[in-house]
Amino acid sequence: MAKADKDHQYVKGTIRYDPDLICQAVLIEYERHLAATGSPVLTDAGIQEQLKIQASLVTKDVLARWWNLDLDDRTSLPLSMEIGAKRAQAGVHPTQSLHAAALMFEAAFPVLAQRLVAEDDHPVEGVLTIGLELHRSIMVRLAVGSVPYVNFLLGKLLSAYQDERHRIARDLHDRIAHGMGVALQQLDLYEVYRDDDPERAANNLATARQAIREGLQGTRQLSADLWEKVGDDSLEVALRKYLRTTVPRSTRVSVDVQGPPISLPWEVTEELYILLREAVRNAMLHSGTTELAVALETADGVLRASVSDHGCGFDVVATQARKKGGGLTSMRERAALLGGTVAVLSNAGEGTTVEVRIPMSDDPILTTWQRREVERGRASGEAGGTSSKRSGP
Repeated sequence: MAKADKDHQYVKGTIRYDPDLICQAVLIEYERHLAATGSPVLTDAGIQEQLKIQASLVTKDVLARWWNLDLDDRTSLPLSMEIGAKRAQAGVHPTQSLHAAALMFEAAFPVLAQRLVAEDDHPVEGVLTIGLELHRSIMVRLAVGSVPYVNFLLGKLLSAYQDERHRIARDLHDRIAHGMGVALQQLDLYEVYRDDDPERAANNLATARQAIREGLQGTRQLSADLWEKVGDDSLEVALRKYLRTTVPRSTRVSVDVQGPPISLPWEVTEELYILLREAVRNAMLHSGTTELAVALETADGVLRASVSDHGCGFDVVATQARKKGGGLTSMRERAALLGGTVAVLSNAGEGTTVEVRIPMSDDPILTTWQRREVERGRASGEAGGTSSKRSGP
């Protein structure tokens, strides 16, 4: 076991160790690794400060175990959970934490191995011990910090599905129940006028029938919305089908697809389809538009999808201040679950555009070598002319 001297340095055999200098060397190397990523997340000053605190705790953890000292984790592990909660609330994806953890190992391991094993009696065994302890310390904190993100996702998922249920309830009340109420009222009037005013009674009966037809059509559409999915189709094909069956013939529809074929996990595709379908539905219900444009574009590892109308438009800020939940919040939460964003651009009388951006790959966390290989592949693809443009419903 190592013993501390009066200068708070540790002596093991004939070797004297200064833990503060070792920690400082690890932090310097870690900062260099973080800066080299070019990631807007990992180079953020606030997040870097959190990461440096974690790196310091990890280094002290490894040093304590190397010197067989007692270690108190009562403050460091709750700190990892607190940092995880802050990252979740800020929308930092767990892959960024995983990338930061990998960089922490890459930065700390050479420093610790060089400083602690250089004059050890069993260097190979010492290197293995340092590597295993470093890996254990990092992964424990990574696991603890991931728990708040899981809870955050569950909360967002519950909120998104509660908004969906509220939308269905509104549709049942405003469209179906209202139509049935009109039909019942017209049938009652038919009974009143059937003998005294047959012509008026016939009009009441015709109105009741029309209300029932519209209610039946609305019920079928609501059922289709709940059951429809992309399935074996592509996102483009599913959207075209939905537009053909939902948008009135009097509305001019265009679908513009650019870039390489869209390649997303099926669960991401299904959620994105629901999100875009909601944007189309809102445009048809609220904008009064006679033109609707849907666009899909893949470029630089990002899928950009937009739904634009030429309708009445609205004040986005005022609407969000008035309605804390609702369709816009639901769309943003669905996009956040996919690691993406939603932007709503609109002004009164100028139409509305809903733009969704979803990452198609893990580009932000690639190593330098991987990113170079991906960029080389993209360059060769562009030279071969892989982009395409297709339009029409």
